[in-house]
Amino acid sequence: MPLATSPTTEALANELAALRGLTPDEVVAEALRAELAREQSLHPSAAVKKEPTVEEWLEKIRRLGPWDGPSSTELFNEMYDDYGLPR
Repeated sequence: MPLATSPTTEALANELAALRGLTPDEVVAEALRAELAREQSLHPSAAVKKEPTVEEWLEKIRRLGPWDGPSSTELFNEMYDDYGLPR
């Protein structure tokens, strides 16, 4: 959805885009990201909570070190009998 802009806003975006070698959309998005980050740092409790990425989860798991508990087979055998029924 396009945002309403004024001629002044468009001129400023075009001028900054020309100086940076970017498109007007890129400089506006960059400015908005910077302002959002600034506001979030001022009001951390109001910041949108970001879900961890798979890579972040894997890094947390790696930091735990090697698993030294029972194997999945051992856990299964402990919970279920020879017929697959719960013990």
